[in-house]
Amino acid sequence: MKEKKRDRRVSRTRRLMHEALMALIVEKGYEAITVQDILDRADVGRSTFYAHYQDKDELLLSSFEHLRTLFEEQQQALLAARQTGRNPELNIVLELFRHTGEHHRLYKAIAGKQSGEMIMKYLHRYLYTLLIGPHTEMMKERVTPPVPVEVITHHLVSSLLSLITWWLDNNMPYPPEKMDEIFRILSTPTLEAAFGRKMEEKIMSEYAAGSVMAFYSQFIDRGCCPGK
Repeated sequence: MKEKKRDRRVSRTRRLMHEALMALIVEKGYEAITVQDILDRADVGRSTFYAHYQDKDELLLSSFEHLRTLFEEQQQALLAARQTGRNPELNIVLELFRHTGEHHRLYKAIAGKQSGEMIMKYLHRYLYTLLIGPHTEMMKERVTPPVPVEVITHHLVSSLLSLITWWLDNNMPYPPEKMDEIFRILSTPTLEAAFGRKMEEKIMSEYAAGSVMAFYSQFIDRGCCPGK
């Protein structure tokens, strides 16, 4: 019981600091924020802050940690969907668009600044790491792949983040669901060219052409989440 109370206190403290940082970013910009500003807004002590985070950069990046959980849940949903033939309940690209849409004021406040670049590099690095494994596995079906796996993975991740940036810069003219569809339309020819006709036929034989499952089954990391 004591451990549960402690966990709730920790979660509450982190939430307060996170909410304080988000509000301050919109008000004055990330670069102008000091740790003391966060402490004052969240009403927590300096020792409490440093017990959780090394600096404000770590606090900012921790705001995206829940996306890691979504990535893992997507892998599980895709693996389960292969058993049932149904579309996965979770679509990480759609979730990314929803996340940025819900926090568009934050993204606009850091766009073009050092903090925005830091977040984009973080997302790019994580997405690349997530996809390079399954992409490497898929490339094994090609004797001489026309594009190195690290290049195609970098290209896909960069394209996704660039599309999200365009969407925000243009005041989100389409809903997240439409942007997810656009990304699949734009990415499918690239995937087919990189992974070959054989992979496309294999996928389409299992799922309806153009379905969400047909597209996202290409991103399953079969080594994901052992023991779950």
